[in-house]
Amino acid sequence: MTDLAALLTVQELDNTTGALRHRLATLPERRVLDEANALVAALDTELAGRAAPQRELEREQRRIEGEADGIRAKADSENRRLYSGAVTALRELQAIQEEISSLRRRSAQLDEAVLELMMQIEPLVDSVAELRARLTAAEAAADTATVALAEAEVAVNAELQATVAQRAAAAGEVPAEALARYAAARPQLAPSTVVRLVGSRCEGCPSQMPAVEVDRIRHLEAGLAECDECGRLVLH
Repeated sequence: MTDLAALLTVQELDNTTGALRHRLATLPERRVLDEANALVAALDTELAGRAAPQRELEREQRRIEGEADGIRAKADSENRRLYSGAVTALRELQAIQEEISSLRRRSAQLDEAVLELMMQIEPLVDSVAELRARLTAAEAAADTATVALAEAEVAVNAELQATVAQRAAAAGEVPAEALARYAAARPQLAPSTVVRLVGSRCEGCPSQMPAVEVDRIRHLEAGLAECDECGRLVLH
């Protein structure tokens, strides 16, 4: 009976192991990390969507500024030629003056376009900066959640390892045949695969057992029977 009673300890430790594994899979720290990672992913996607128009406008600004610089350089070159004395023909001098005026008008138009682009870019810069700050904070929260989950997993795994070791020690005290019967029945009857006979009642059944069945169980030498009503293994 002492050896078979250890089967109840094995069952208790199996139940504890199952509970710990469920706890490990459903740690609140895991949910917090999942939520933090989801927020990081959402903000990263939003940031990419907001930054793209800003980059496009900035590229256009640089292009126009480059064009304007080229035009101003050409206007300056033509202005130097105008006053260099190298050109003396009146018609050619007039043509150079007109070219300079045209270049400066075009330069002014491009400068206006740059100002318009800058006005469009400014609110985008502020929006992207705000979003980057939120993303940085979310990433920091995800890092903190990762550490918290790792610490929680270490604690639960330590309990789990200790329980598994205790279970192995308890199982070593149970006869192999009884342990095999328990292992075969547990998938269908857990968490109470093994129960005690209390008076005339199997702990796994809601009703009283027939007196003949109780007498049969009590006279079994092995001390471990199968309840006809519920199929559980009964210790007496």
